[in-house]
Amino acid sequence: MKRPTNLRQQRFAAEVKRILSDVLREATEQLPELQNLLVELSDVRVTADLQQVRAYVLISPTEKMPFVVRLLNQHQRTIRYQLAQRIRHLVKVMPTVQFFADEVELRARRVDEILRELPPAEKADSDSLSAEGRGES
Repeated sequence: MKRPTNLRQQRFAAEVKRILSDVLREATEQLPELQNLLVELSDVRVTADLQQVRAYVLISPTEKMPFVVRLLNQHQRTIRYQLAQRIRHLVKVMPTVQFFADEVELRARRVDEILRELPPAEKADSDSLSAEGRGES
């Protein structure tokens, strides 16, 4: 699903993200499985016809990501109903909601971890390379 191209889509996605964040916060308080987890809504994408919403979530700790995404999708009807109560004045047909793990953010975190683990570059090697480049010996 590509990024929203029209202004209506962008505004609707922003509004759904704001409301869905509140709904998820309430769900984490109500569901005992989510009590000690941090669930964050990172992105919301909407189809052009506003009939489908793809919600991307981040979960801390990340090991619980598949479990939480599966749990949210199992409770999708309840979440959709709570969302519908708040956006019914914006749309004629209530969109379906699907939850996905935000892989982009996970990959970015992993790249940061790898970069931190790299040993620092040796200064002597870089000095000798720059001296050779200037014709010095």
